[in-house]
Amino acid sequence: MLIDWHAHVIPPEAAAAPVWRGNCPMAIDRFMEAHRAANIDVSVVTETGRGIKSGSIALVQQWSDYAARLQADYPGILYGFASVDPCGGKPHLQELERAITQLGLKGVLILSSHNDRYPDEDDAMPFWEMVQALDIPVMIHPSVADGEGNFKGYRLANSIGRPFDTALAIARLIVRGVLERYPDLKIVGAHLGGGICEVIGRMDYAYELRDPAHDFMGPYTPVHIPHPPSHYLKKLYLDTVSYHSPAIRCAIDTIGVDRVLLGSDAPPLATLKPRAIALIDELNLAPDDKAKVLGRTAAALLKIAPAAGSRR
Repeated sequence: MLIDWHAHVIPPEAAAAPVWRGNCPMAIDRFMEAHRAANIDVSVVTETGRGIKSGSIALVQQWSDYAARLQADYPGILYGFASVDPCGGKPHLQELERAITQLGLKGVLILSSHNDRYPDEDDAMPFWEMVQALDIPVMIHPSVADGEGNFKGYRLANSIGRPFDTALAIARLIVRGVLERYPDLKIVGAHLGGGICEVIGRMDYAYELRDPAHDFMGPYTPVHIPHPPSHYLKKLYLDTVSYHSPAIRCAIDTIGVDRVLLGSDAPPLATLKPRAIALIDELNLAPDDKAKVLGRTAAALLKIAPAAGSRR
């Protein structure tokens, strides 16, 4: 079974915005064209936090309703995730519960940060308690980096700033003890976690050399975790959206092949979808390992059975 974990759709009213000039790649008809052309069996559909960024709980609810409608219109093909702010308090918690228990959505997307707040904040703990109790996957998607600051120009806000923010969000969840406190969380970091695997060794030695390094690296207090950060990173899942095979190999070597999921992030750039799949072929994985990356692990997270006679 071929499952694309990371692809975006937006509701019709958003797709009709003038900026798209009537040709929005995230409109459902365009989305399904790309899905079928790439021979995808299942897509996880998310929006990128439009409701969260707007501050409107009505837009958050609107997306949940639309995602549920897509699941009903494309049974066994599209699975939708809610999109809420973990620091948004009772309205967002209520909406998450409604989206999962009443609408039947399969998981939830959160932003790596919102209004300079990260998902390790104290007021996000009720969110993590709820998602652990609901036993659903949480996808951490990058927020919008500051395109007018140090990332200005050359699309650095998108190519560098957004992954950096995801890595920071994951690092904070680790060192602040969220994964220690809620050990059964199923967290998926978009874009290979923004490069977190490449720096996890530095996080480990920062943890291990606390006293000797105090004078020139600063304090490491309070300590919330009894194990090195790499211990917790191996509890996470990462999608393959990087378009760089050595980076995917690094993730597989760091957290294990059964923790890596195929993702394309297409749409919006639908032409990247075949490239995302071809990248997995280039890794020359053993057949069983390749099957895990292409869909078996994602199916387990979604709690769906791999389809008989699927393409992969």
